[in-house]
Amino acid sequence: MIKINLASNAAISAGSPISANLGISSDTFLAPDEVRKEALKRLIVILMGPLGFFIYENQNVPAKIAELNAKQQMLAELQNYNSRQAASVAEIKKFKEDEALIEARISALEKIAKDRQREIRVLDLLQTVIPEKAWLTRIQVNPDKVNVQGLALSDFEVSQFLEALTKSVFLMDVNLVSSSEITQEGVVLKKFEISCVLERAE
Repeated sequence: MIKINLASNAAISAGSPISANLGISSDTFLAPDEVRKEALKRLIVILMGPLGFFIYENQNVPAKIAELNAKQQMLAELQNYNSRQAASVAEIKKFKEDEALIEARISALEKIAKDRQREIRVLDLLQTVIPEKAWLTRIQVNPDKVNVQGLALSDFEVSQFLEALTKSVFLMDVNLVSSSEITQEGVVLKKFEISCVLERAE
């Protein structure tokens, strides 16, 4: 074992030149080769730590870097997938909004078509059931009500017309609003007004 002498040079024996130069106690004498060997051993011991760390780093760091790269790539793929899904969700939402708008327009058009069909059926009905000796002067068709005004030669034609309208499946609550006599070109005529409720569109 080598002992380092920390005493001053004066305390070192003059008869021990090796001990004085190397700082080795007088009770332990080592040859120069042994001193070098001992120093080399100590150097190896000192270097073993960094060397072990270097070996560990070379063996494990590349694997960790590869794993990190794989995780980053997976994260990028997931982010791209989420972006695509978000775009798909937006497209689906837009499609549903467009679909709802189109359905609303179709519904409105169907209602208009049904209303027109009702009006056409009412006009056909009026033309069919009007007596020969009566004629209409005004027809007003509202969304839920029909009002007709006309002239007839007698009350009989007015009663016939009123009865025919009452039997119709297109009209409800048929009422004679007014009936009066007027004279046109020397002829006495019956002026009448009839109102009724129009059937509701389904």
